[in-house]
Amino acid sequence: MKKVLKVVGIILLVLVVLIIGTIFYLRYHITHIKDSHDLQAQVDAIGNNFIQKKFAPGICVGIVKGNTVMIKGYGMTNKNGGQIPDSNTIFEIGSITKVFTAEITQRLVDDGLLHWNDNIQAVLPDSAKLKFDDSTTLLNLVNHTSGFARIPDSILALLTNECDPYSTLTNADIARYLKRCTDKKSPDLHHYDYSNFGSALLANIDEYRTGKSYETLLQELICFPLHMSHTSLFVKDSSKFATGYDEKGNRTCHWNFGAMYGCGAIRSDIADMIKFLKANMDSNNLLYNSFHKTHRETALIPTGGIAYGWHIDKVNGVFSGIFNIIWHNGGTGGFRSYMGFDPKRKTGVIVIANQATDEVDRAGIDILIKACTTSWQ
Repeated sequence: MKKVLKVVGIILLVLVVLIIGTIFYLRYHITHIKDSHDLQAQVDAIGNNFIQKKFAPGICVGIVKGNTVMIKGYGMTNKNGGQIPDSNTIFEIGSITKVFTAEITQRLVDDGLLHWNDNIQAVLPDSAKLKFDDSTTLLNLVNHTSGFARIPDSILALLTNECDPYSTLTNADIARYLKRCTDKKSPDLHHYDYSNFGSALLANIDEYRTGKSYETLLQELICFPLHMSHTSLFVKDSSKFATGYDEKGNRTCHWNFGAMYGCGAIRSDIADMIKFLKANMDSNNLLYNSFHKTHRETALIPTGGIAYGWHIDKVNGVFSGIFNIIWHNGGTGGFRSYMGFDPKRKTGVIVIANQATDEVDRAGIDILIKACTTSWQ
């Protein structure tokens, strides 16, 4: 027994030494990061490499660093004679839509129309109430702890159009599922399980509560105040809409989300997304006080935390002294997006490509870290 305790004691001592050593190394490393004063060149290298390796036909990058903004495109909006993506090229932002849904809901909470601890049974119409009341709240929906599957099987069975899967879903389909639901797990703030359905339902609840469409709420509560004139569920000028390509590089459909719009349907351009980023970082922005509340951590997940719609990355930037990257990514059949920012440095990025590739996340994180640690010149 004494030998066992001695071995355990030695192991614990070694672990403590390793932890202390790691902390000192991080502090040393962070304080000795050299500024190469060439951020533009580094971003160009990432963008050009992305295109040269054919990860996508085109990619557009937006950076906010303090009061300075950079927007630059690489590649083409269309394989067949398109233009270089620019600040006004329209892309599908996919699941970054969930952040908009969270911030729309936060504005309704600020106005007293909803509360994050509201039981969804209390705010859903009778035609769409759950078969069993399990005390699921709006908070459970926004931070993916509701117990709803990513996409419930009975909803998945309705997605018969492979090219544009969500397009035919109706509110009646959602209500029918809720009334008959038997596959939902109990809500648990300690069990994160990413759910497209949960985010979509939150948007539906916003509509039920206000009597307004999601598009109207998006425009009134976010786009009009921030002058985001190119952000919508709909595209007014199709000539500016980039062509999307699937993971194999084949041209694919633009996605329409039917009644699931709250989880991924927004289209936008980099110029508008920069305005949105600024509103989440600049304390002088008229929407900051509301948006800032959505950055609060609500639960822990393996890579950090989950806030209100946003994720908090406590891993990827740690060796660069960035301990909390607030972020979300997105994807549709033909687009991928990444948006992240360091609230301490007031530095953020938005990266969108017109092909379904996970390389966008890698590029986005890389650019964000470089933007946080490198000056322009």
